[in-house]
Amino acid sequence: MRMSVLKLALLGALVAQGVTAAPLAAQGVQTVSGTPAPALRGTLRDSLGFPMVRVEVSHGKTATITDGDGNFRLTPVPTGRFTVRFARDGKRLGELEVNVTADTLPGVQVDVLGDREERRTLLGVVVDSAGTPMRNVTVDVVTAMKETRTDSLGRFTVRQLPAMRHFLRVRRVGYAPTFVAVDLTDSVPRRARIVLKQYAGQNLGLVVVRANRPSGRMQAFISRAERKSGWGRIFTEADIASRNPMRASDMFQGVAGVRVNQDRFGRGLITGRGGCVMALFINGFPTPQMSGSGIDDMLNPLDLAGIEIYNGIAGVPMDLTMGPPNSCGTIGAWTK
Repeated sequence: MRMSVLKLALLGALVAQGVTAAPLAAQGVQTVSGTPAPALRGTLRDSLGFPMVRVEVSHGKTATITDGDGNFRLTPVPTGRFTVRFARDGKRLGELEVNVTADTLPGVQVDVLGDREERRTLLGVVVDSAGTPMRNVTVDVVTAMKETRTDSLGRFTVRQLPAMRHFLRVRRVGYAPTFVAVDLTDSVPRRARIVLKQYAGQNLGLVVVRANRPSGRMQAFISRAERKSGWGRIFTEADIASRNPMRASDMFQGVAGVRVNQDRFGRGLITGRGGCVMALFINGFPTPQMSGSGIDDMLNPLDLAGIEIYNGIAGVPMDLTMGPPNSCGTIGAWTK
């Protein structure tokens, strides 16, 4: 069973030397025999990069609480190897083994496995534009790599989800794919109501109606494509059609500063310079790429209406930004 992941960036474990006790006491710093007590500092963030507040950080009888930015300072701590534990509201989130020495300032990033008690259940119903429940609709929780289908009353249930903000892709033949974000970070049960809209002209037999008016959510993308800003690389629907990609990841082949890492099943994970994973947004919603579930599991090339690629922090538009900026780069994908 997969477990939720908390990102812990240790900013420094410091043992200062040679400072007298009097000035330290005046500054409110704990001392041991006139020497500053070792302190462990860090920042606790969730799997999407958002600060985790009110998390208890402890070792033995020493404990502290993360602030509004997820920062903490734990002191005094021993030198050498010891275990730091993380908990919230009495529930254990994980633990980490650290090594504090007198002559090093470690700067490492590690994963702390969350406890199973953090799992959530998502209930929902899928209806059409008239409010009629829809059966046999595919509901894919992209952020947890889980998939289910609606029953005869349009209902669906997804259990054992990590406590985080999830991204859903909802599909059925003849209907436009719909993307929905659901926040499961608190303990309040979540019930999602999702409306699928039928493709224009679906029931007109041999008559096919094409609309040239773009959807409202793509107005900002179209504006950027028309300006041809030098910050990013933009592919319009015509560009995508001319490339005729077999997979969504084919659109990133040959793009400067971008690499397509394919697994043994041919699925592509898009990385930037240095091999780090690029941030991905689909229709303006953050959709983290994860190992074993690349962009080809999230997007069908036939659904693509536009793609924009930014190789760094500079020039990334506000509608493709959430939380701390991703120095590896950002991808914006837009569907029809």
